[in-house]
Amino acid sequence: MTDTPPPVRVAIYDLDRTVLRTPTFTLFLLWAAWRAAPWRLLLLPALAALMFGYALRLYGRARFKPAAIRLMLGDSISPARATALASDFAAWRVPRDVPPGAAACIARDRAEGYRLLMATAAPEFYAGAIAEALEFDAIVATRHRRDADGNWLPLLDGENCYGTEKARRVTKWLDENAAGGAAHIRAYSDHPSDAPTFALANESWLIGRSRHLARLAAHHGWQTLDFEIVTGPS
Repeated sequence: MTDTPPPVRVAIYDLDRTVLRTPTFTLFLLWAAWRAAPWRLLLLPALAALMFGYALRLYGRARFKPAAIRLMLGDSISPARATALASDFAAWRVPRDVPPGAAACIARDRAEGYRLLMATAAPEFYAGAIAEALEFDAIVATRHRRDADGNWLPLLDGENCYGTEKARRVTKWLDENAAGGAAHIRAYSDHPSDAPTFALANESWLIGRSRHLARLAAHHGWQTLDFEIVTGPS
């Protein structure tokens, strides 16, 4: 008789306000504009108007993100420049913005043999550098198109990796890398929009400390963690 192999272990982490305290999208755009083309900071009123329209739900993420990227980074960015900006951004943010509880959970999951998967709506071209700096095994993130020369374009390649789309991308990754359902999965996120990803997990952890999050977690049967405290799954 052949022994059944143990399930693959996978720990899925959201990025913004989970692995890092500070949301990265607007911060990266401002930082990259300052580094690559400081004159683009003169366009901040236009970026603020874009953000205001998005907050009013005049348009969704699929329109807001490409427009904001084009405004702050231009119509394209070369692979070498994108790599340099992403690496420098990760080197700046990771040492100062990972909460102690996130660092503890990542270290514990890694020690227990979990494969670390970052799943985020942030653009892949810089989120990948953050995942690499934190020694994650893989990432699923929002993809952007490239032109014939390999330059990054503001246009999305597929859908924004958020909500049900993130869960679909995670499921595809699991099918290809973790024998489909033969996996024990932990998932961590600060936001209820990741409920579809939580539905894939054996252990779902809502990150935060507010009463609203506690009530939400109790309603859905999720567990809670405060990543500002060094704690984690038992």
